[in-house]
Amino acid sequence: MEQSFFDLIYFLHCLGLAKTFLDVLLSSVPIWLAVMIGLVDRFPDPKSLVKDLHLTGFKAIWMLDPGIKHEEGYFVYDSGSEKDVWIETADGKPFVGEVWPGPCVFPDFTLSKTRSWWASLVKDFISNGVDGIWNDMNEPAVFKHVSSQAVTKTMPGTNVHLGDIELRGCQNHSHYHNVYGMLMARSTYEGMKLGNENNRPFVLTRAGFIGSQRYAATWTGDSLSTWEHLHMSISMVLHRGFCEA
Repeated sequence: MEQSFFDLIYFLHCLGLAKTFLDVLLSSVPIWLAVMIGLVDRFPDPKSLVKDLHLTGFKAIWMLDPGIKHEEGYFVYDSGSEKDVWIETADGKPFVGEVWPGPCVFPDFTLSKTRSWWASLVKDFISNGVDGIWNDMNEPAVFKHVSSQAVTKTMPGTNVHLGDIELRGCQNHSHYHNVYGMLMARSTYEGMKLGNENNRPFVLTRAGFIGSQRYAATWTGDSLSTWEHLHMSISMVLHRGFCEA
């Protein structure tokens, strides 16, 4: 069950929702939390919320997207800029694309320094009592390019990844697009291991590639309850079983 704080669902409502599930289903299910960055006033005490959910028998799976809000003063943006981890445009400037928080920059997971930076953030993130992490929008999905106002589904293929040598070094996004989601899932997995070596990390990713199963489970994206989507899901699941077994 996904409960989105993007829709301004408050702390007490989430706990009440958990109780309702117990009353109706007579059992607990994982609660998937999509938390929009910046709603601290509406979500002031995540540790307390997770503690109460745990006492009720629930697990909390928290969403992390790759799009980082392009805003000076936001600590994730500031630390990433200091370490120079963002994907660049062809002219060497950080690419800015619009996603849920608005204008965002995107980590270049083809660099080991970026993966280590992300893992350290994940390590701190799970200290809130997080039971698992859901990597969404990590194809990466982009609603609109801020500079050109072009409406697209992802970033331009001409964007530049600096890339480690073992990953074939500096290449454009077209070269690395298919492995972006897997590299993010890998970094998330490694961050969860840093946070708790004794627990097996649970990571769910929307985008993947051959080998993703070492780090994360994959789901088929946002499906509708239609015959068309049911038909598509069969081939998708068979394909995933073939490629990621």
